[in-house]
Amino acid sequence: MFSLSSHHTAKCLHVWKHKICVRFRHSCMWNLCGTNLCGQRAFLEKIHCSNLLHQVHYSSQKEKLDMSEYSVDCIRNFSIIAHVDHGKSTLADRLLEITGRIPKADSNRQVLDKLQVERERGITVKAQTASLFYTFKNKKYLLNLIDTPGHVDFNYEVSRSLSACQGVLLVVDANEGVQAQTVANFFLAFEAQLSIIPVINKIDLKNAEPERVEKQIEKMFDIPGSDCIKISAKFGTNVERVLEEVITKIPPPNIDQKSPFKALLFDSTFDHYRGAVTNVALFGGQVCKGHKIVSAHTGKSYEVNEVGILTPEEVPVEKLYAGQVGYLVAGMKEVKEAQIGDTLYLQKYPVEPLPGFKNAKPMVFAGMYPVDQSEYNNLKSALEKLTLNDSSVTVNRDSSAALGAGWRLGFLGLLHMEVFNQRLEQEYNASVIMTAPTVPYKAKLSSQKLIKEYGEDEITIVNPSEFPDKSQVSEYLEPVVLGTIISPDDYMGKILALCQTRRAVQKSMVYIDEHRIMLKYLFPLNEIVLDFYDSLKSMSSGYASFDYEDAGYQTADLVKMDILLNGRSVEELVTIAHREKAYAVGKAICERLRDSIPRQLFEIAVQAALGSKVIARETIKAYRKNVLAKCYGGDITRKMKLLKRQAEGKKKMRQIGNIEVPKDAFINVLKRTPDK
Repeated sequence: MFSLSSHHTAKCLHVWKHKICVRFRHSCMWNLCGTNLCGQRAFLEKIHCSNLLHQVHYSSQKEKLDMSEYSVDCIRNFSIIAHVDHGKSTLADRLLEITGRIPKADSNRQVLDKLQVERERGITVKAQTASLFYTFKNKKYLLNLIDTPGHVDFNYEVSRSLSACQGVLLVVDANEGVQAQTVANFFLAFEAQLSIIPVINKIDLKNAEPERVEKQIEKMFDIPGSDCIKISAKFGTNVERVLEEVITKIPPPNIDQKSPFKALLFDSTFDHYRGAVTNVALFGGQVCKGHKIVSAHTGKSYEVNEVGILTPEEVPVEKLYAGQVGYLVAGMKEVKEAQIGDTLYLQKYPVEPLPGFKNAKPMVFAGMYPVDQSEYNNLKSALEKLTLNDSSVTVNRDSSAALGAGWRLGFLGLLHMEVFNQRLEQEYNASVIMTAPTVPYKAKLSSQKLIKEYGEDEITIVNPSEFPDKSQVSEYLEPVVLGTIISPDDYMGKILALCQTRRAVQKSMVYIDEHRIMLKYLFPLNEIVLDFYDSLKSMSSGYASFDYEDAGYQTADLVKMDILLNGRSVEELVTIAHREKAYAVGKAICERLRDSIPRQLFEIAVQAALGSKVIARETIKAYRKNVLAKCYGGDITRKMKLLKRQAEGKKKMRQIGNIEVPKDAFINVLKRTPDK
């Protein structure tokens, strides 16, 4: 129990909180009580802490850690890679338990998955680091583990993690066998020339077939079946052998300890007290508190305030040495200062920057707008902080007459977009409108005026309203991806039919064992970005897996589709579609608008048009006033005269009247509808 008197301000309260956090390095439960201005004792704050005694035990260990004990030949940096839900995070939990980083408890599930969205969805979104200490043959080893995501949308996280490693554990489910993302992750590690240790997990399952999976690994990856380690991460069966294989088969970092300090910044998070907390892999030299370091990207210099390792909680140490992986706090107060892929070096000893990373290429674009424009600045701040932690998102300013000021964001895929949106809501309480996702098209210009204006003859279009007219373009290009589908052959007919409806071109078809088949197709990205994955899963009873990689662009017959309300085009609703699919897309938008726009006193025609040709139409009927209510019998010509006058008035109103389209109608049409 801590007590504060009346002279302690809110700022002082935050300082107390920070000091307690730094001491125990965990979320603590404390009751802060104080006296208010009226002299009444008041309860100020209560925050939850788990395993306080355990954290106190470790806090005494932190002061004893001397990282100089671990020379380069005693260091192993490795990642765990696998398809979604094959047991990466469970294996990481067991490794943490065996090495004493966390106590053995039933509550240890997804310890490295710290984000709320990860625990809710049961997937890994952010690669997480943990330093493990293990004694093998009377020699102490430092094992730096990086747990990576398994979904195709977070491939960039995997490739970033592999840059700090010398080897990987390739985990395969003993029941499901090799899946599409297993293949993709294997080739990422293979191209990076890393040592690969195959691990067959979930051998405790009733339907597990580890021998069959062994043969698949041998056939597809040319790795001898005898090299596979069969484990049950859930029960810890044979997991000790995994650590031994990591030490014997993965080489230590190839680094000269005498070279000056050089570190690769491979991840970062933002802390309100300390600024950017950067995860670094040291490729030379050493770093400690007080060192003056420089960012190769910005040229700015900083003083190091704190260095440490992640176990997975932050543990401060005196120094970090070459070959080690840890975190570094250097007072980077601006979000943009911690650029992922940056090289850090000592101010007195400049070095050549490390290669860094290729920029992530956005595959899907969507508009993001605050629900209320008064929240624009708060949302801008939240976006800056979240993109520091997720650098694969591209951000460009955008504005809309209907939705106000906002941004055009680029994502690696649809799940990436959903997770980013969910993190904004959960971590920053931001309420946003996300428009329907689009893909980046290209156009080769034929108009010399436009070529001069853009400075090049090929432009990329991420906003449909900027789509150039056909008369100014020699050809349009759409992005394509090489998709890999692995499925039981029972569902092959349905899958082939599905791919055909998505304008896909088959490239290969190979049996990977007696019952499973691997199909490779060239897909237009626009055809798979919305609901292809869900359709594939439902057709194959959940057994098929899908992965894709960028395959460039191909020529396409694209059209710009305008949405008209009583003959007037609405810029926010402009859509790009393939000519074959234009009618279906236009019909769907018209139907959604018909249901969203309230009825007026005059009829509204909702039309989808390609140039001057209308291809789909829906009509919103007008309210009708009964002008004959005052007529009681009498001459029929009197009634006809009243009806004619009403019709003329409605016609005139339709010509000069402005259609009031509420903001909710735009949101209903523009936002992404849930996949069926």
